[in-house]
Amino acid sequence: MKGQTAKNWRSILVSILWTRLTLENWRAKLVSLLLAITVWYLIKKNVETTPSVSERRSPAPVTQTR
Repeated sequence: MKGQTAKNWRSILVSILWTRLTLENWRAKLVSLLLAITVWYLIKKNVETTPSVSERRSPAPVTQTR
């Protein structure tokens, strides 16, 4: 009987925690998720369009005349 009560309390606690994680402040969580996706997309696009250091042309060597 004691083991059954512990399982019931555990399941109730998990249920309450799951409800709080998913339902409370859902608007703020949705906005945070959209903001994170937007930042990720902008970084991804910037990395794709910016040439890497090895792709850039090096400037012509400077020659000294005397």
